[in-house]
Amino acid sequence: MSDSIISDSIWLSRGALLVSAAHQLYVFGEAHEPFLATSTSTSGSLFENVAIKNGPLDDFHPQLVLQCLLWNKVDLVKEIITLLAHNVASARSNELGEMKQLPLDRFWEDDLVPSSTSATKRSLDASALFSHHNQPDSDIEDMFSRELVDRLVRSLEDHPLPHLTPSEMEHLIVLIQTTIEIDEQSRSLDANGVRYLISMRSFFIINRRVTEEGGGAASPGSKSNKGVLAPFVRERIRYRDIVWAFHSETQEILLSASTAACGGKMLWLDARALGVFLWGKSVESLRDQMEVIARNQYMASERDPSACCMFYFALGKVKLVHGLWKQAAWHKEQPMMLKFLSNDFSQPRWQTAALKNAFALLSKQRYEYAAAFFLLGGSLKDAVNVCLKQLADFQLAVALARVMEGDDGPVFQTILKDHVIPRAFRNGNRWLGSWAYWMLNRRDLAVRILLTPLRDLAAESDAPLDEIGDPHYDDPSLAVLFAQLKSKSLQTVKGTIQISGQTEFNFVHQMARVLCRM
Repeated sequence: MSDSIISDSIWLSRGALLVSAAHQLYVFGEAHEPFLATSTSTSGSLFENVAIKNGPLDDFHPQLVLQCLLWNKVDLVKEIITLLAHNVASARSNELGEMKQLPLDRFWEDDLVPSSTSATKRSLDASALFSHHNQPDSDIEDMFSRELVDRLVRSLEDHPLPHLTPSEMEHLIVLIQTTIEIDEQSRSLDANGVRYLISMRSFFIINRRVTEEGGGAASPGSKSNKGVLAPFVRERIRYRDIVWAFHSETQEILLSASTAACGGKMLWLDARALGVFLWGKSVESLRDQMEVIARNQYMASERDPSACCMFYFALGKVKLVHGLWKQAAWHKEQPMMLKFLSNDFSQPRWQTAALKNAFALLSKQRYEYAAAFFLLGGSLKDAVNVCLKQLADFQLAVALARVMEGDDGPVFQTILKDHVIPRAFRNGNRWLGSWAYWMLNRRDLAVRILLTPLRDLAAESDAPLDEIGDPHYDDPSLAVLFAQLKSKSLQTVKGTIQISGQTEFNFVHQMARVLCRM
């Protein structure tokens, strides 16, 4: 091939591609063509392979299924899965023939608009008159069941679908399993709660499959002896999914589902992986959850008080920790800790002693224990700095600050302004930035950051923004969040008004382009 830049290309008859570069012409086509220089495909013509790679996605493609779930088209996904199961079951050999597809207008229907079953049947039957696709049974949704899903998953594992890579195949199986689970649990959830549950269940299913295939590697719900996540396992869900839970009105159900997904014993690694202390709105609920985590940390560490004291100190339960140390006769630090914790830490003298111990622990690189002693000494700011700098865990800093001083406290506000917002701009993460601005009661900026170029918004920000990364503009679900927030309060309306018509048009156009590519 030539090192020259390609100047033009055009499709010729019979699926051949003509490419010009500098003063040379290159023709690519099928192997039986006399003018072919190189064959680029082993099955099908070049034109067919390019159409598969760049054309619309199949109904069962995991990216399209995921977007349908995020857009709350769960019923549509159930139809897709049921039709796929029918296609797989009717295949006469290991290789599937032409796959039946749903009619295109089925994707345009709004599942959120109440409509009778009979009306839906009439719509599908009418569309069949003008569609060349084979129409699924009108009661296809009624056939969706766990038995069907289990049978389909076994078939897909034995005979992968054509045109899907191994990773896409894995993702599709995870989404199929997730759909049946949320269908069984989503009766009392709002739309945002369902979106979070979809992502949370996918997160655990993916990690479980990695565990099974990797010969017992740890998952977020099962820690190694050192309490560290095993390699090749996703450490947390995406900030997008955390934001869905944050704007849900059914957070108690989500918290129960999250706890159940962790085997009923949520540890800090689980809470961080699911972003619980980011999306929880009720500070009282977060305090209760931190106490649950502290108890679970204590039990998981073979009853070591040092593993849970940071959480208990944040809750102000010094006497409880003192009682735990009484039971730790095996621990070499028991005599010293019993003597030290028997003092009154409301007195400046003992607060100063706790802070001195904290700095000594820092020099020994016992960072979590140092943060605990900073809390014991009444210095939330220093404890948060340890979480941010030494532990590199901003979620832990947020958890401690929200539990100890609430959402309006100065330390929490500083974390948002000096760490979270710069982090969001540095990574180009509009979801995280929107959450941070919402917590700062800048709901106008929480809406604007979804659409406005980050460099334009950075000029108006009070936070130190030294670096701005490439924004994530290829997620169509940003449009869902924007539609929800733009008229939610007077502040969000104000933010929407400040967005120019051209900016909003460009945003909608880009989202439409991404969806059309699917």
